[in-house]
Amino acid sequence: MNASIARHLLALVCAAGLAACGGGDGGGGAGGDKAGEKGGTPVEGGTVAIDMLADFQAFNPVTNTHLTTDDVVKHMLFTPLIQYDAKLQPVPWLAERWELTDSAVTFFLRRDVMWHDGKPVTAEDVKFTFDMAKDPATASLLGSAYMNMVQSATVVDPHTVRFSFVAPHAQALDGFWWPPLPKHLLGTVPAAELGRHPYNRNPVGSGPFKFVEWRANQSATFEANPSFPAALGGRPNLNRVVFRVTPEATTMVTELINGTADMIGYTLLPDQAAQIKNQSGVELRHYPSREFTFFAWNNTRPLFADARVRRAMTMGINRQQIIDGLLQGFGVPASGMIPPWSPMYTELAPLTHDPNGARALLQQAGFADANGDGILEKSGQPLRFTLTINSSNRLHADIAQVVQRQLRQVGVDVQIQPQEFQSMLQRYKAREYDAVLANWSLDTFKVDPSPLFSCAQAQIKNSANRTGYCNPRADALMEQGLRATDPAQAKGIWAQHSQVLHQDQPITFLYWSEDMAGVGPRPRNVETDARSKIVNIRDWWIPANRQR
Repeated sequence: MNASIARHLLALVCAAGLAACGGGDGGGGAGGDKAGEKGGTPVEGGTVAIDMLADFQAFNPVTNTHLTTDDVVKHMLFTPLIQYDAKLQPVPWLAERWELTDSAVTFFLRRDVMWHDGKPVTAEDVKFTFDMAKDPATASLLGSAYMNMVQSATVVDPHTVRFSFVAPHAQALDGFWWPPLPKHLLGTVPAAELGRHPYNRNPVGSGPFKFVEWRANQSATFEANPSFPAALGGRPNLNRVVFRVTPEATTMVTELINGTADMIGYTLLPDQAAQIKNQSGVELRHYPSREFTFFAWNNTRPLFADARVRRAMTMGINRQQIIDGLLQGFGVPASGMIPPWSPMYTELAPLTHDPNGARALLQQAGFADANGDGILEKSGQPLRFTLTINSSNRLHADIAQVVQRQLRQVGVDVQIQPQEFQSMLQRYKAREYDAVLANWSLDTFKVDPSPLFSCAQAQIKNSANRTGYCNPRADALMEQGLRATDPAQAKGIWAQHSQVLHQDQPITFLYWSEDMAGVGPRPRNVETDARSKIVNIRDWWIPANRQR
């Protein structure tokens, strides 16, 4: 990562008062405890309960696309090639060192990392994972979001693997924040079947915690791995971590306050955050995130194939009203997918809320209110579409209702369709939708819009380009930006690319949210920052008199 990115983001993170930066003072709980506080002598034992609104997706780094699942994959269940330190700099992890050139990077793997079935993790596992991720049949985010500038992997010896680059590029190590899969268990699985393989629900990992069980839509349990290498922290202090699906946000807050939950935050809603902030004995953590919220328009459907219609939708939406009224200020307007904390960011004002301008664009696109019912029509068909939302996300439901009213004022009839998250995700990935309200979290700290917006990804079934957007000019700028090694040159290129997206509006960027979590009084040494809410969970501990 560019050092200035790290310094700037760290400054923002520290300004939020996080434990990772030496802050994080919370209200006093029983016995004078402070939520997540540092200090004291760690002891082993105890179980931590973490509540979340929706279930996991698939414990497979190649096929997973779910943020919460990715946190568990990277920080608990598996051992990525690299990790990030508190300054957001790449540090050795599975790879104990590397040699980086303009054309390749060679990783030298640790020899003491084992799969949870006792087999050693080797370079063959790393290459196998790379090959599976790059196979279009897996539609893997690793292949599109991490490895798009990596051409091939070569096993040098059992503990050495070399990756060749497509071209010299900036932030090359950021493409390797992922863990390998066990080739000895999955090596014979066809790429097209990997996403449906039973392994995804019963994984064998290599990280500090082992998989115990997954009860669908109820809970997932992990236990300490006593054989995790001492050089990487050794056995975690906790005996077990249980993630519990709690579909009601108010119930999550109640459980945090009464002590039956030790952390909540997947996903914490703004009104619950305000409640936690004023509650003694628990602590609200909030800090700039890597996640933005947006409306995805299916560019492959006739209605949204017209950029004028997409621009009109954006102009009909009042972002600031949503941020002030529903987010309670825990967010900032978004105009593109480069976050405001990045030195690659160039300020670009979002399209203003302009109902009259939106109506004018729709009229240019051939829509008019012929029968006077307030809904525009074209060729006898009303301007109506279905907006699909996650049924377990109350914030999204509230946003959908507000936008439904806002777009009605410009002559658009929005039909809201709540769906269970996994069902919604499958239809979204398959482009079987009109519009979707969704979130996207930057996979790494580098600038790379290609998973969402490249023409190549638009041609891949179930890829991250779920709108089907393709603009050769945007593609050319992305390629230039990814290959630029001079920061000033790169910033100028990304500004041009952002302007193309601004004009095309393949999606409507709503806001960059603040990441939020509630931490209870039992766990100690809890760090939360832009890397993850559970970035150092292997170092959490519970005092002996508070264990259960």
